[in-house]
Amino acid sequence: MFASLSGPVIHTNATTATLDCGGVGYLCHCPSRTLGALQVGVAARLWVHLAVREDALTLFGFLQAEERDFFLALTGVSGVGPKLGLSMLSSFTVAEIIHAIASNQLTHLARASGVGKKLAEKIIVELKDKLGTLPGLLAAGPTGAVVQGPLADVVSALQNLGYAPKVAETSAQKALEQSPNANFDQLFKTALTHATGS
Repeated sequence: MFASLSGPVIHTNATTATLDCGGVGYLCHCPSRTLGALQVGVAARLWVHLAVREDALTLFGFLQAEERDFFLALTGVSGVGPKLGLSMLSSFTVAEIIHAIASNQLTHLARASGVGKKLAEKIIVELKDKLGTLPGLLAAGPTGAVVQGPLADVVSALQNLGYAPKVAETSAQKALEQSPNANFDQLFKTALTHATGS
């Protein structure tokens, strides 16, 4: 129903932010990393998920679409509710969680508030084989780095052209370092130049 909301931030507290969208204030539950980047009176865009229950409609907001998508993946694990999903994304970045899952770092995941070793193990078991198929995400590549979003698409495109996974990933990383805000087309052209010269 909702994909994103944008407008001035009119209020924040320890767990939520309220955005004024066309005169209507939308209360979004957010991870602390998102809340820390918001300022009252400054316009922002949040990628949101609307959770529908019989007794409540709850919005969850994130700075990046990848965070929202990974939140949905986390809460799809048996025993991980929205509160724990937000806790994990408050404690770690998406890339850090993916890397911990891909490398079986159970103790690392268990550091998030409310996540014990048993639940961390369940998260690893249920999500490890799905990392490469999650929307906008690609798990740890052959060099051990974690790539996501447009970078993952560039790596995939180079591999489809026949470049070795390590060459594709290294070339894409170099392109991103040169142009951090570039779109897919720009990144791909630059990465292809690096791959051709490798």
